[in-house]
Amino acid sequence: MRLNTPKSKIFDDSRRRWDILDNLDRSNFALRSRFPVSSWGAKEAFQSPHGSLVQVTMAPHFECDASDIEGISSSKSADMPHESVDVFGAYYIDEQNRYARKGKPPLGLDDASLKELCSHDQIRLLHESGSDTFSVRAWDGRLFLDNSGGSHHLAGAVHVAKRIGARIPLASKLYLYQFNHLTVQWLLDGFHLVLLPKDLARQMLWSVKSLVGSGSNMEFPPVLAEGTLLAFPRGSQIAECVMAELLSQGHHDMGNDLREALTAQQRFLAESTTPLSARV
Repeated sequence: MRLNTPKSKIFDDSRRRWDILDNLDRSNFALRSRFPVSSWGAKEAFQSPHGSLVQVTMAPHFECDASDIEGISSSKSADMPHESVDVFGAYYIDEQNRYARKGKPPLGLDDASLKELCSHDQIRLLHESGSDTFSVRAWDGRLFLDNSGGSHHLAGAVHVAKRIGARIPLASKLYLYQFNHLTVQWLLDGFHLVLLPKDLARQMLWSVKSLVGSGSNMEFPPVLAEGTLLAFPRGSQIAECVMAELLSQGHHDMGNDLREALTAQQRFLAESTTPLSARV
C-alpha cells in the first residue's frame, strides 16, 4: 500500500493534495479515528497544538503569461499522460484539424489561429476576470490554473503562442498552500505513521491500542491513497517493535512521504526569490 501514483503529468491528480486532510475551516489538524471502537478508545484523536497541517495564503492580484502555467486542474482529458501544457496543446490542435468539418480552415501556428483559440469563452480569465484562479502547492512547486473549463483551448493557445513569440497575459487571485512546519514536525517527532489497506486497518488499530496503549486511524481520500493511516505514539520500546514488525510485513512508512514533501517545499521556497512574488 502506497500513496497513489498519478495518472497524469499536468492535471490535478499529478499533485499530492495533502491539504485535503485538513478540516474545511483549517482548524487544528487531528489524526481522528473514523472506525467505531469500544468505549475505552472511542473517537480517540491526536490533535496538533500548532494549527492546521497546511496553511493557505491568498494574493488578490497575480499576473503571469499563459505559458507560465504548468498544470491545469480541470479537463476532460485528465486521464491522458501529456508531458506538459504545450504538448497537450499540440495534441488538441492536431485532433481539431483531423476532425474539422469540411471547409473549415485548419488551426495553424499563426496570429489568426491564436485569436480563434483565445476567443473561446471557456478561457474565463480572458473573458470573465477573476472567475478562475491560480494556485501553487509549495511541496509541488508548479503553477496551476484552477479552472472550470477551457483547458483544451488554453493549451492550444499556449502551443501556438510559444511558436510565434506571442504573449497571453493573465491575471487573477493566487492561492499558495504550504505545510505548517510545526504541525508536520509534531507528527514526525511524536508518531509512527503507517499506511494500511482499509480492510486491515480496524483489526490493526485494536492490536496497536492493546500493545501500545493508544492509537488512531484516518481513512485517506482516494485522491491520496486507497488506504488508511494508522498513527501511534513514539517513545516506547513496544511502539518501536510494533512499527518494525509492520514495516517487515511490507507496510508503508508515511513519515517518509511527509519528510520528502517538506524537504521539497523548503527547496522550492529557498529557490523562489520568487518569480511568483515578483508578479503579485
